[in-house]
Amino acid sequence: LNRWYIIIGFLIFFYIVFYKIDISKVLETLLKTNLYLVGLAILFVFSMSLVQPARWNYLKKVQNINYRLKDSFLIYNAGFFFSAITPGHLGDLIKIFYLKKDGHSVGKSLVSVLLDRAADILFLLLVSYISMYFFAQFFLKYIIVITIIGIFVLLFIFIFQGKKFLKIAFQKIILSIIPNKYQKSWHLNYQDFIDNISIYKFKNYLVLSLATIFNWSIYYFTVFLLARSIGLDNIPFIFLAMSITLATLATLIPVSIFGLGTRDAVLLFLFSFFSVSPEKTISFSTLYLLMLLITTSVGFICWLKKPLRLGS
Repeated sequence: LNRWYIIIGFLIFFYIVFYKIDISKVLETLLKTNLYLVGLAILFVFSMSLVQPARWNYLKKVQNINYRLKDSFLIYNAGFFFSAITPGHLGDLIKIFYLKKDGHSVGKSLVSVLLDRAADILFLLLVSYISMYFFAQFFLKYIIVITIIGIFVLLFIFIFQGKKFLKIAFQKIILSIIPNKYQKSWHLNYQDFIDNISIYKFKNYLVLSLATIFNWSIYYFTVFLLARSIGLDNIPFIFLAMSITLATLATLIPVSIFGLGTRDAVLLFLFSFFSVSPEKTISFSTLYLLMLLITTSVGFICWLKKPLRLGS
């Protein structure tokens, strides 16, 4: 949080608020919101807070890390609380320390957390890549570059799989997400990570994929309800899903908290294709932020119910 660049998102947000929109029109739109649809969206948000811990609980059970669903719910949503208030959602890694506290090694604890996180990010990247084709006139050069890089990465992994230097490179990548004070312990547990991740079979990844698709389907329907609640009827569901995917991916850039600024800028650009006014776009983004704050509040309550000393 001491990094100066987290203020970039806030600067973008304040620029939009003070120079790009009429705040009175935003308030007028929000006052006309269909509260029934917003209430329904809140119910779907709560259902996501159950589906995600269940998915993580499944991943842990494959490793023979057995938790009650209630405990997984508390830990997962406490992790979401820290994820929401940290740039790039890095606070989500706190789940590793919950598992470590219960006697599991850092290497073993990292596996389920990493797979859970990777499933969402890979889904976002895949949908975002497909979404770019709908905006090919703007993203054509990016599509070409990303496609070429993707092909080379896959070929590199296929050709050099099992080679020592590839394992070392992978180890360096994993080490980059482990706090420095725990890296000594991590070196002792690296083999533990490899042993545990090799436990997962095709059927486990299939279950993970289906659970991820189901979770994001709930997410997209929630966003659809929010859009309809303020009269955004002219945006097709597919376009809305792709837009919010690109906006969500943008919030992974660690330049803001709660996605303020980055999400708004992306939505303003994409919604302009359907001539949506900036005020209505920001009204939608505000409702989205409200859903995020509700989920974060649930996470904060979970943190209070099952606290963890970060210095331990």
